[in-house]
Amino acid sequence: MGALARSATHRLRPVSSLLLGGLLATAAGAAVAASPWAALGAVVGGVMLLVVLAQPLALIGVMLAIGPIDLSFLTGGFKALLTEQGGVDMNGIRLIGMTIGLTGLVIADRDVLRAAFGRYGRWYALFLIWAAATLALSTEVVDGLRLLLKLAFPLLIFVAVLGCARSREDLGRLSDWALIGAAVIALVLNPIYVMAGGYEINADGRMRIQGVGVHENPFSFYLLAVMFLAFARFAVRGDKRQLLLCGALGVWMVLTLTRITLLASLVGLAGIAAYGALLTRNYRALGGAALVGGAVAVALLPVAIERTLGYLPSAGQLIGMLGDPAQLYRAMNWQGRELLWPVILAALLASPVVGLGLGSTGTILRANFPPEMGLVVHNEYLRLTAETGLVGGTLFMVAMLAWLRGVARAGRLRDTTVREFALPAIGGILAWAVIAITDNAFDYYAQFTQYIAFFCAATLAAAKLAEAEGEAGVG
Repeated sequence: MGALARSATHRLRPVSSLLLGGLLATAAGAAVAASPWAALGAVVGGVMLLVVLAQPLALIGVMLAIGPIDLSFLTGGFKALLTEQGGVDMNGIRLIGMTIGLTGLVIADRDVLRAAFGRYGRWYALFLIWAAATLALSTEVVDGLRLLLKLAFPLLIFVAVLGCARSREDLGRLSDWALIGAAVIALVLNPIYVMAGGYEINADGRMRIQGVGVHENPFSFYLLAVMFLAFARFAVRGDKRQLLLCGALGVWMVLTLTRITLLASLVGLAGIAAYGALLTRNYRALGGAALVGGAVAVALLPVAIERTLGYLPSAGQLIGMLGDPAQLYRAMNWQGRELLWPVILAALLASPVVGLGLGSTGTILRANFPPEMGLVVHNEYLRLTAETGLVGGTLFMVAMLAWLRGVARAGRLRDTTVREFALPAIGGILAWAVIAITDNAFDYYAQFTQYIAFFCAATLAAAKLAEAEGEAGVG
C-alpha cells in the first residue's frame, strides 16, 4: 500500500510542476502583455531581492560599480511607471529592492543586526526611526517615504558591509568593483555618452558634461567619491596607476563645471592630507593631495568664480569681497536658492523641535514657487531640520560624528587595509558636509552616499579584522 502511495506521488510531481509552470507562464505573459516595462522591472527587482539575501556583498559590489548609471531605460524611461502616483522607474525599483532586501538581511543575520544597533549604527538607526515617525505629520507622505528609503540606504550599505565582510579579500573585491566600474565609465561609457549628446550648453555659452544619463551635479559627486578611493590606493600602496585614474576622473569632474564639487574636493583632499600627515605619518598623502587638489583648482577655480560672480575679478577685488561676507553673499549667483531658503526657514520656525514631517518641504515649495524653480530645498541642513526638526537633525549629526570618530580612531592602526579605506572615508564625510550646503545629497544615494557608507564600514571592518589577527598572533 505504501509503495502504491509513493508511486502515485511520483506520478503527480511532474503534473503539479507542469501546472505550476503553466500558471507562472500565464501570469508572466499577462503581465508582459499588460505592461512590459513594469514586468521587466518587477523581474529584475525580484532577482535583486533574492540575491541581496543570498550574496549581499556581491550585489553591493555591483551597485558600487554601476553607481551613477541611469537604469531608467530598463523600464521605459524616467519615472515612466505609475505616473499618477508620482512615477517610478528602474532606479526606484533598485532603491526599493535593495532597501527591502538589506532590511531583511538585518533581521536574518545576527552580525548585521548587531552592526545596525551597535556603537556605530545605533544613532543612525534612531534617526531613521524618528524620521519614520514624522511621516504622521507629513503633508506629502509619498515623497516622505521616498526620502526615508534614500536616508536608509547608506545605513543599510554600512551595516551589510560591516556585518558580512569576513576577510580582507571581501573588502578588496568591493573596492576593486568600485574602481573597475569607475575606469569603465570614465574611459569607455561616458565618452560614448557625450559623443551621443550627453551635454548641455548653459546660459553663458559654456558646455557642461553630463554622466551616463545623470545630471552634472550628481555625476561630479560620484567622480569625487571614487577619486578619493583611487587616491587612497596611491597614497597607501604607491600604485601610480591610481593617479592616472584620478586624472581621468578629475577631467570629467572639471568638465561638469559644478562649483560646489570644487569646494568639496578641496576640503576633502585637505582633510585627507592633514589626517594622512599628522595622524598616520603618510606624507605621500600630503604631497598627492596637494598635486590633485592643485590640478583641480587650477582647471576649475576661474570658471567657478566667473559662474558665481558673473565676472572674473582681480585678486585685490576678490580679497576685498572675502573681507566683507555680506557683500560676497549678495554678489554670488545662488541660482534662486536664496529665494527658497527663507520660505523653508519660516516654515521651520512654526515647529522647530519635531519638524513638519518627512517630505513636507515639497508642499511648501509647490505652494510658493513655480515648478521650474524645483521642488527641493538645495540645502540638506535646512531640509532635514525642517522635516524632522531639531531632534532629527541632531540625531543625524551625532550619527555622522560617530562614523567620523570611529574611522579616525581606526585609521591610527598600522594596517594598510584600514588606512586605504580610512583616507577616503575622512575625505568623503567632509565633502558630504560641504555638498549639503547647496545641494540635495541625500537624493544621490546611488551616485554618492553609498560610497561614503562603504568607505566607513570597510574601515571599521578592516580594523576589526586587524585586531582579531593581532589577538590570534599573540595567542
